[in-house]
Amino acid sequence: MLAAAAMVPSVAVASQLYFGYRMRGVRMPFAAALATQLFHWELWAVAGPFVWDLERRWPIGPARRWHALLSHLAAAFVVAAAVLAAYLALYHALIRLPIPPSWFAGFDRSLAGTAVFFVTAYFHLELIVYAAIVAVAHASRATALLRAREHEALRLEAELTGARLTALRMQLQPHFLFNTLHTIGSLVMQRQNERAVALLAELGGLLRDTLAHRDTDLTPLGEEIEYLRRYLTIEEARFADRLRIDWDINPAAMDAPVPAFILQPLVENAFRHGISRRVENSTLSIAATLEEGALRITIDNDGPPLPEGFVPEEGSGYGLKNVTERLKARTPPGRIELSSTGAGVRATLVLPLSDAPVARSG
Repeated sequence: MLAAAAMVPSVAVASQLYFGYRMRGVRMPFAAALATQLFHWELWAVAGPFVWDLERRWPIGPARRWHALLSHLAAAFVVAAAVLAAYLALYHALIRLPIPPSWFAGFDRSLAGTAVFFVTAYFHLELIVYAAIVAVAHASRATALLRAREHEALRLEAELTGARLTALRMQLQPHFLFNTLHTIGSLVMQRQNERAVALLAELGGLLRDTLAHRDTDLTPLGEEIEYLRRYLTIEEARFADRLRIDWDINPAAMDAPVPAFILQPLVENAFRHGISRRVENSTLSIAATLEEGALRITIDNDGPPLPEGFVPEEGSGYGLKNVTERLKARTPPGRIELSSTGAGVRATLVLPLSDAPVARSG
């Protein structure tokens, strides 16, 4: 492809050379003029990929701009000299076209004389060609980077949409809504109307938060905790006095960015596989702190221990698998750890702090 592309400047410059000779009274066959330029531009077809790679090695950007510019300046002289030397050797050995004496301006037709003429007439052109290749390579790389970022933005948007659907399908699945409405109905039958209205308000708030528009995949931990509090208020009503919830959230961590809807599946997992299997009183402990450039969240329940050889991706339901996949897809990636403790099971979420924009509801 590069060899074919070299035909374009070869024909253009050969035409200029041909008509220039004719204006000076020298009859040169067009094929001869084209042959000289084909030698020249085919050499650049060979050198072009090497120059393209040099732009990748020394990208011109804000980080090390002067280092890249100076490196390219030095490389331009070396590559231009190499191309010109090869062109001169081919030209002098194979072509030797008739050149008007006035073109030499005192130079002879020896190899040395022709070399001086080539340097004065062509060297600046070789530098321009080098710069043009670097410019095209830079533009190509910048365009590819822009497309990659657009693709990443679309991927994250699709991921967020999937998270919202997961929130509706998994976090607010039919049995949860049925149990909540049943609890509200029971409170009404017991004439605990104020508690029923309060619980209905929490359910409405939970639905509103789930459907609320967010501009990015990240949300402050404080808003994620508020969403979780609404969910747990409803669960507390279901379990009556059998459930105690302990919160230990470091205030400094409240603004830390977390993936939207990331905590509720972990809490629901604690209820499904731990707390709901106990007939005794149960305790759910939720803690969050900042440690060594990362947000660390732990969720403890005092239910049965994990089965031996338990792997989150294989046996914990769609909700936890979704959380694991979303954490792995982040940059830098987060991780989730499930472990048995002496008192039950602990889920640990570790999220490296990110500078990405955070969406706030409202």
